[in-house]
Amino acid sequence: MLDIYLIRHAESEMNKNSHLISGRLNETPLSEKGIYQANLLGKRLKDSNVVFNELYSSIAKRTIETARIVIQHLDYSLDDIIKTTELLELDQGEWEGKPREEIYTPEVLAQITSDNWNFTPPCGESQRAVEERMLRWVNKNLTLRYSEGLTVGIFTHIMSIKCLLRGIMDFSPTLTYKVNIDNTSITRLKYTNLGWHLVTVNDTAHLYSSASKSEQNKKIGKENEK
Repeated sequence: MLDIYLIRHAESEMNKNSHLISGRLNETPLSEKGIYQANLLGKRLKDSNVVFNELYSSIAKRTIETARIVIQHLDYSLDDIIKTTELLELDQGEWEGKPREEIYTPEVLAQITSDNWNFTPPCGESQRAVEERMLRWVNKNLTLRYSEGLTVGIFTHIMSIKCLLRGIMDFSPTLTYKVNIDNTSITRLKYTNLGWHLVTVNDTAHLYSSASKSEQNKKIGKENEK
């Protein structure tokens, strides 16, 4: 059996600017909150005794930083992580970093809504292309090896996870945007001789546990004392 943990990166500085179109922007670092989130995820995986046989990450700074923080709790080295461009976010091309209200005119939104799966930003990438890229990579590197009994961690991005899920579960492309994939969430899949099995989607329990709330309250208290 193949056990895959798809992990979205922690909050990045770009995530704080929701009025801007992000896309890849591979040099964007984690925010202070993102660093905190990644530590909570690392502690959760350690407490759950998760042992990864293989670790992968996109080459984006925010995924690598998330992975680096998480694996510190799991006694892995950054050298253990295989980095690849195949796990990158959907490419928004010429739109990256531009204001949403400037780009998403009624006419553009109508085009996207009419066929979101094939819609491609100028010099960018469609959801269909992301799905094909992610499926191709997973099938080439992992599914053919399911009999090895691997547990694999993959640090990647919101649309990369959504598009991979669409391809695996074969649901309507119009539902892709309705799947929530939050920062540091775990989406877990298993693959056996019977095919794919969806275990969890957007699991962020580590961000809302009593322990994490207590840590957050202490942090807020210290900040208020300054």
